[in-house]
Amino acid sequence: MENINRRGFLKGGAALAAGAALAGLAGCAPTNQKGKEEVSVQAATKPLPLDLKESDFDFSVVELEPITDFAEEQTYDIVVVGAGCAGVPAVLTAVEEGASVACLQKEAAVSANGNGASFVVNAESNPAGISRWRSSWAERNDWRINNKLFDYYVRYAEEAVPWVVAQGRAAGIEPVEYLTSSTISYDDGGIVAVCDVTQASNNDLMTALAKVAEQQGATFYYSTPCVQLVQAEDGTVTGAIGKKADGSYIKLNATKGVVLAAGDYMNNDSMVSRNLRDSMAFPVCLINHTGDGHIMGILAGGRMAPLGHARQIHTNYIGPFMFYNFLALDAHGNRFCNENIPMSSLNGAMAQTFQPKDGGIHYRIFDSKVEGGFKGLPGVPAVALVGEGSAWMDAEIVVSGNTLEELCENAGMPVEAGVASIKRYNELCAQGRDDDFGVPGSDMCAIDTPPFFCIKGDIAMSGINAGVMVDEFYRVIDDEGQPIPHLWAAGIQAGNPCGGINWNMPGGFSNAHIFTAGRYTVINALTGGMEPKKPGGFEQVSDLFKDQDGKFAWQTPEMCDHEITVW
Repeated sequence: MENINRRGFLKGGAALAAGAALAGLAGCAPTNQKGKEEVSVQAATKPLPLDLKESDFDFSVVELEPITDFAEEQTYDIVVVGAGCAGVPAVLTAVEEGASVACLQKEAAVSANGNGASFVVNAESNPAGISRWRSSWAERNDWRINNKLFDYYVRYAEEAVPWVVAQGRAAGIEPVEYLTSSTISYDDGGIVAVCDVTQASNNDLMTALAKVAEQQGATFYYSTPCVQLVQAEDGTVTGAIGKKADGSYIKLNATKGVVLAAGDYMNNDSMVSRNLRDSMAFPVCLINHTGDGHIMGILAGGRMAPLGHARQIHTNYIGPFMFYNFLALDAHGNRFCNENIPMSSLNGAMAQTFQPKDGGIHYRIFDSKVEGGFKGLPGVPAVALVGEGSAWMDAEIVVSGNTLEELCENAGMPVEAGVASIKRYNELCAQGRDDDFGVPGSDMCAIDTPPFFCIKGDIAMSGINAGVMVDEFYRVIDDEGQPIPHLWAAGIQAGNPCGGINWNMPGGFSNAHIFTAGRYTVINALTGGMEPKKPGGFEQVSDLFKDQDGKFAWQTPEMCDHEITVW
């Protein structure tokens, strides 16, 4: 899927039995062999399943009328739908495993989003720590977390993320940061050793890995969206149909399985209005994310994840600014929330006063104090990050003023209302308690030292993390919880790992579970198991995560966190 270059996001049993009945691996070259008697998914699906509405198709490329005339037909072991953070690892894994693979990609190129990923080093963790960590995240999602998918991340991301990093480095893509500071050491002896790795751009990384896969024999059909799946009469998914730019169709048979990795549905207004209506007050970061994979998975017999669907909210806050609880004013210059709210939930507070015409615009205010500011936040004073020549000083995002009036005018907010809100906030700071929104007095800091600064926020939705329901192997399941033979889903359109309404999960979890499911759905499709032929692992990249003293955070308990951080 194509992405918009937005600072805030980028600078942010049954299946196995059926599989045994199909032909074995066809090798690395595609063939023109035809499978057993097949029917269009759509032909067998009248009326529409309850999870779909006719209006969903107004925004999607999926076609309902059965397609029987093909300009081309090829057969592969694996067919992947979508070339993003799940689809590209799936394709590269397939060729590494010795399988033939093709990918149908809606856009003219690879399209991937985000830049961070994380994984747990299991040998340095213990079950108590991991379970407590999972429970802490579950609590923040009203206990709706999908334990099986979280455990999938814990178990397999330790291999998959280092594998992706190593593959990227071999292709000339070097991450910009390696950290173990998210490691948590609990008071009862539980420990979870966490590694975070940050790329300059996942799109650059996935583009490079796609080129590697092509060099090794993979086939990418760009500008060829998948418009239908094909099933055998027994329900086994046997292939996918792509629509070429000239309007003709290509049928790709899949002897081992189809992996849906087609992104979310944020641009399908029909699906959003039904599943996430309150989010329609905010802009979206991406285009062409129209729920195609969801629709095809449901038409094949799958079901949509139950509500709520976890939306990922990002802003154009840059670098460490997202961690500061600066005074927050809305588009009209009025304070609107308790500033301790994490970024992932900011849309909830904004929804009470914001209208779609406000475009997610809000303002965060701070001053030039070097000491005596906010407690428990990054040690570098905020003002030090916006000095002349600073990489963080972006005139489109951060403005300053020598008076409050000048600040509000430069920021573009209503001056009278903005100044009044700042003065009211300063009064509350002086009395040491917040009568208006309940921020602890220790977390407040008066705005009284010029020059004053304003971050012009621009909140938007960067992803909807909910899709068709899957089992513990990311096999798409039906209403009875049974896997649909030869159909997997990976990435943001797979399952409901968070389960909550807003995305409150470990840092880097989003990309990590997407990378991991992309890789391991293919391994599962090819082998029935979860063991790659050429495994990666922490040992491949471990030296990169050591600090300047040659240690990891879990070796220095005083450097560990003692509770999870939500941002």
